[in-house]
Amino acid sequence: MKSKDEVKEFYEKFSKTLIRDKIYPNSRHYKIKSYLRNIFFENQIEKVLEIGCGIGILSEYISKKGKKVTSIDISEENIKFAKSTVKNVEFHAGDFLEFSFNDKYDLITLFDVLEHIPKEKHSIVFKKIKELSNENSLIVITIPDAQFLNYTREHRPEILQVVDESIYFNELKNIIDEKNLEILKYEKYGIDYDNQYRFFLLGNKKMSYKPEINLILKERKMKKVFRKIIRVKLLQEKLNTVNILKINYQS
Repeated sequence: MKSKDEVKEFYEKFSKTLIRDKIYPNSRHYKIKSYLRNIFFENQIEKVLEIGCGIGILSEYISKKGKKVTSIDISEENIKFAKSTVKNVEFHAGDFLEFSFNDKYDLITLFDVLEHIPKEKHSIVFKKIKELSNENSLIVITIPDAQFLNYTREHRPEILQVVDESIYFNELKNIIDEKNLEILKYEKYGIDYDNQYRFFLLGNKKMSYKPEINLILKERKMKKVFRKIIRVKLLQEKLNTVNILKINYQS
């Protein structure tokens, strides 16, 4: 596993590559913005946390939608550029797992970020995300398809970043279940190739209504049993009455 210093050094240099996306818009950003538009339309979102914000391209978009945005990135160069070009966003340079946040967020995003975090840390990443969320918070994750990354690793390894994990659906689903989250929406989408990326919209698992349904069914069953007991008792009383009459008649 790469050290924190190696990862940080890579992204300080990678900042220049990201700045090109500011000049020549990236197709991935258009797709992500379309997902965000739907989320904002369908949900009450006020506070947003963007993890791995890069130079703040999507942070700026979210802020212009009237949201209060907090963004963090490991690269000081990225944050320096973001602060100089983006207004009305609270930017922080640092490691998400080590940074102390003082708020809870309605929407937490990891746009093409999770694959750049070693798998060994994924569980604690989600643990911290849970701590920063409220009951109705939503979490958005976009990642490359695992098979696409495997192909790239074999045929074009030079374009990969310092950490580029192939994350399989079941691996992510296990962590989602472990943290008591649920998948609200899942889609495959392509930019350069079909099914190149994966989109996940997550939420906290809501309390199931099954216990209440079971209680109602139990009550209904008890009422049926109770009515049956009453009918048996009434029948027994009638029989007793008939027997008494018979005895009196025979006497």
